[in-house]
Amino acid sequence: MIAHMYIVLLIPIVTTVLVTIDNQQPRRDVNGEIIDAHDGSIQQFVPGGLYYMHAMQYGLCKEPPNYGCDGAGMPEKCGFQLDHNISIWTSPNLTSGSWTYAGNAIDVTKRPAGIVFRPHLVYNPNTKLYVLMWNYMNFGVSGQIAVAISETPIGPFVVVNTALNITRGSSGDFDLLVDTDGKGYIIYSANSMNVEELTTNYYYTASSPRYVFPETFVEAPVLMKRDGTYYALYDWCCCYCFQGSGVMVYRAQSPLGPYLQQQDGDIACKTMNRTISKTRIQTSISALPTPGQGCQYHNGNTTSTLRSQQNFVIKVTNAQGLTTFVWTGDRWQQAPDRIKGHEPQYWMPLHFNSDGSIDTLDWIDEFTLDV
Repeated sequence: MIAHMYIVLLIPIVTTVLVTIDNQQPRRDVNGEIIDAHDGSIQQFVPGGLYYMHAMQYGLCKEPPNYGCDGAGMPEKCGFQLDHNISIWTSPNLTSGSWTYAGNAIDVTKRPAGIVFRPHLVYNPNTKLYVLMWNYMNFGVSGQIAVAISETPIGPFVVVNTALNITRGSSGDFDLLVDTDGKGYIIYSANSMNVEELTTNYYYTASSPRYVFPETFVEAPVLMKRDGTYYALYDWCCCYCFQGSGVMVYRAQSPLGPYLQQQDGDIACKTMNRTISKTRIQTSISALPTPGQGCQYHNGNTTSTLRSQQNFVIKVTNAQGLTTFVWTGDRWQQAPDRIKGHEPQYWMPLHFNSDGSIDTLDWIDEFTLDV
């Protein structure tokens, strides 16, 4: 009798998970409530694991009736209060209705006193710690960036540096990039836009050159890497402005430059007579575009195709290892009930051309995302 040997090949089953991201409704938590989360970062630190959002929580105070920054510099005004929290949210798949509130990153009494903006969290592979930074300022005092650390993305976070030693001395909006070699970089606005390397622990900036971009009156930057190319995205200042801002794109082969601007210029600021698909959440007030800001900085007849100011680009990698870069923007002065904490966001996947440039951004009501 001849014995037969059978070899069984075990082929792993790769599961595709498709979700729908809807821009026509506010994003909600697992209890159906609108999530109060703005101008922050969204990261997935473990493949297939939770997404963590660290963002500003403005509470139930009301939007100004006209311009978004009416009353700026007054501590009782919404968006400028000293007790706005850095909130933490988690989600398995980024969809509305899937977000769970995990608490505040750090107690107000344990952080430097000031108005807080733009929290960003990264993981430092050198120290095995999570590093949280945020911009803060006191009335009449230039902005600083604080640094805190934790062993987990939900804290507790402990402040290790109250004022990052950036070359320009003070800072507005910023973003962080952790490169594949573990080196960290910060891009920050100080009228102009700047990029600097961080020390190994990310607590300070390193003694290295910085790259300075040519424009002034700019903010809300993103620094990211795709296929070996570094991208810096930012645009004109937009202080909670209703009309939104645009996106200028720069590319480089090194995080410290030199950077070259994408040839077609701003990919989101367009003239108002251009036909734009714009199904949007209905607001209960007649907010006004802030003159001379955002898309109207150089031309009063322009607006954002997305009616948003750039927030963050989420890196979404699916089970097959393919990555989608999801652009997110804050839609200031567009809450459905005038509550600033309910101001929505706009999300869309970035589309890259064969030469690595980013395609023009246009409004889409919803899209399918493979998470």
